[in-house]
Order: sequence, then structure tokens, then C-alpha cells
Amino acid sequence: MKIKKVGWTSFLISSPNISAITDPLLLSKNGASFPKTSADIAIFTNYEKEIKESIIKDNKLDGKVVPDHREKIMEISTPGEFEIGGLMIRRNIDSDFYIIDENTLRVVYLGGTDAKFDIATIKDTGDVDVLILPVGDGVNFMNFDTMEKVISEIDPAVLLPCAFCEDGIKGNTCKSKEEFIKHFGFANVREESSLNVTKKKVDEENQQSVEVIFL
Repeated sequence: MKIKKVGWTSFLISSPNISAITDPLLLSKNGASFPKTSADIAIFTNYEKEIKESIIKDNKLDGKVVPDHREKIMEISTPGEFEIGGLMIRRNIDSDFYIIDENTLRVVYLGGTDAKFDIATIKDTGDVDVLILPVGDGVNFMNFDTMEKVISEIDPAVLLPCAFCEDGIKGNTCKSKEEFIKHFGFANVREESSLNVTKKKVDEENQQSVEVIFL
């Protein structure tokens, strides 16, 4: 599995035969440059509007997010279990995050969750290899106290932060990488352009402390 950050809370999660993008609407709403991206699946958090044609087309993103291996992009915005091209995507009822499985590898995507996030909803995430978590600001996203409980409960091998202050993002209430690292005291931190992850690699590199990677 390869994971690449598109921007803000949007990540492209891909395997040889399928690819999925997370929350492309949040990226466009925050003023970041939106590169043209190919994906077979588009995952949306907290989308409550009526869908006329498709979420992508209704929000004029059809020129930015285009099909990859499939003729049409499958949009997921509601609870349920979805199996597409070897990816199993699950969202439980009354939760606003996604669990993405490829064989034995598990990714939990919390990037689109807001300040009202309920810690009780993550009790059934199982063995998590990669956690995508918003650094946020405590206003639009969960605060550091809630975040600490989430990390402790999920206990991922790899943590991919998102929604932190960076160039091109509107507003000034987000937290920086440095504030995030300092608050939690992370020691195992690095930056990468993308992440290639397999279950074997996670097992080999798994240490007592979570590995934090900024994409």
C-alpha cells in the first residue's frame, strides 16, 4: 500500500489495482492548491447535503478528481462496508471516521473528524498499522487532550498527522508541526514525500513508541 498526501486532510491511498482519496472537499475549502488527482474511490466525512448528480460534480471537482482504474469514481459518504478492488472500507453507524483494510494491513482515517469527536467510537478499531489524525486547533478539530486519548487507545505503529499549519491554508487557528511534536514529546519523527507500507515492514519497524511521519 502506498499513501501520499494530496493536501490538508486529503490523502491518496493506493494499491496496484485501486486507489482512494480522502475528503477532497476539505482541501478545496481550505484554499490549498488542488493538484489533478486520479482515484477510483472518494471518501467523504460529514457530508449531509442532498446529492444531485455526484458529490464531486456537485462541488465542481470533476476536473480535479478523475477516475484511475475504473470508469467511474465510487463515492462513499455514509456508514457501511464497501469492498472495492481489494480494499475494504468500513464506517460504523454513529461514527465519522473510516477503517481501510488491504489484506492484513489496516489504516484508520480520522482526518475529517471535528471537535465533537466521541472517543468511545474508536473502541473497535482492532490492530491499527497506520493512523491518519488531524493536528487541528481544538475548534474545528479535536483538541490535544482528546487526541492523546485517541493515540493511546488506537496505539498505531505509524502516525500520519494532517490539518496542521502550512503554506496556502486559509485561517490562522491551526497548530504547527512544532507545537504538535513538542506537546506530545514525540522522538521518532521524520518527513517523507510518500509512505510505502506493508505488514512485514510495519512489524519489522514497530518500536515501543509510535513512528510519526509528516507527508
